[in-house]
Amino acid sequence: MLVTLALIWPAQLLVVVGSLSGNAQPQIAQHFHTGNIEWFTQAFVLVSIAAVPFAMRCGEMFGKRRVMLVLAAAGIVGDAITALAPNYATMVAGRGIAGLYGPVVALVMASVRDLFPPRRVAAVYGIIAGSIGAAQVLGPLLAGLLLDRYGWRPALWALTISTAVAAVCLLLVAETPRIVTRTKFDWPGGLLLGGGVGLIVWGVGKGDAWGWTAGSTLGCIGGGLLTLVVFVLVEVRAEHPVVNVRMFRRRSVAAVLAGPSLVQGVFFVSPVVLTFLALYPAIPHASDGLGWTMTHTAVVGIPAGVVTTAAGVAAGLLLRRLGVRSLWFFSTAVLAAGFILAGLYHGDAGEIIATGAVIGVGGGMMVAAVGSMIVAVVTVEEQAAASGLGALLYQATGVLTYQILFVVLERHSTVSRGTAFYLDEGYQNAYFVLAALVGVGMVLALALPRIERPDKALSG
Repeated sequence: MLVTLALIWPAQLLVVVGSLSGNAQPQIAQHFHTGNIEWFTQAFVLVSIAAVPFAMRCGEMFGKRRVMLVLAAAGIVGDAITALAPNYATMVAGRGIAGLYGPVVALVMASVRDLFPPRRVAAVYGIIAGSIGAAQVLGPLLAGLLLDRYGWRPALWALTISTAVAAVCLLLVAETPRIVTRTKFDWPGGLLLGGGVGLIVWGVGKGDAWGWTAGSTLGCIGGGLLTLVVFVLVEVRAEHPVVNVRMFRRRSVAAVLAGPSLVQGVFFVSPVVLTFLALYPAIPHASDGLGWTMTHTAVVGIPAGVVTTAAGVAAGLLLRRLGVRSLWFFSTAVLAAGFILAGLYHGDAGEIIATGAVIGVGGGMMVAAVGSMIVAVVTVEEQAAASGLGALLYQATGVLTYQILFVVLERHSTVSRGTAFYLDEGYQNAYFVLAALVGVGMVLALALPRIERPDKALSG
């Protein structure tokens, strides 16, 4: 039980980081008078995406615990730079360095199979996944206390402390076995992957400003897609690929990593809509925010966090008796319904609590099911690579979803002194886009084969 508890904070730190940094964004945007506040988050995520495959390979060669501690140290440095930043450019650079912590989440999930017996793996996944709800409660409450009373800089210092706590927790975890011998890193593959995703994200983010049919927009998006095609060709031929794309030749692995990763990325990014809706002011014909304090927003979010935690833990227990495929489709349908309801009803605290509970049920069960599905379709030797691929895909879809949401919001916005304020139609459409993306993930997941229960798969 001690090991399980020690893994929870490092695994859910990104949720707390998202709450603290995400809720600080409105204050930061207004302080630095920037219209590009989305890069405060995008810098973190892009570096994290690029680092995932290298971190997973290092985990196989040197032990996952050792690699997680190194990444946590890098995260502490980046967080400190962000908190001390005198200007927005320095702040974005600090967020990029802090993004090196991102792969720790994938390494934690990959470590579960190494640290626990087969019969306990599904339950541990459920506990760790379900704890996202507790993180969603703690993060906003901490953000509210700091942002409302002291401002955004103390909130960013809290990120540094949070990452340091994660490092201490990791010291309580045993080292995992080394699966492969030391090999050369596939630097070309890593650079192609990071460059391709970065170009696509940049093109999507600038689509409204440049025009969606402009040569610069199409050049960025097309260039990014072409770079990813070259990346796949390079990885297929590489002796030690940074990402084992050959795994996608197996229907079970490809199906588990495709649709579920998209839905997971959408779920993790979705709170950003509520953040701006709740914290931005109510100004007639200019801003349709609710004008709440961060503390009030956090209190309203407590029921959703509790429901998410309970749903994740319940999913871990249900997976011992139910098919993981059926559970995933059920939870995803509930999640999509929750986003649709949130788009229709978000005018007061009661409506947000009710729709948040629906989203929490779907999201908590969905996250628990995804981890168990990956465990069930790969071997022990492939666990780290598969978990890394899953993290890579959901972070990539998350960062694209994040950029798409800002495009949707900005289509119905007004700009005052360099700061964009959003109208109700923008918030409504943002929730509908989230529901549509979940629907796309469900369609992709129709290829999911019958999947053994995790405890049966692990015991052969």
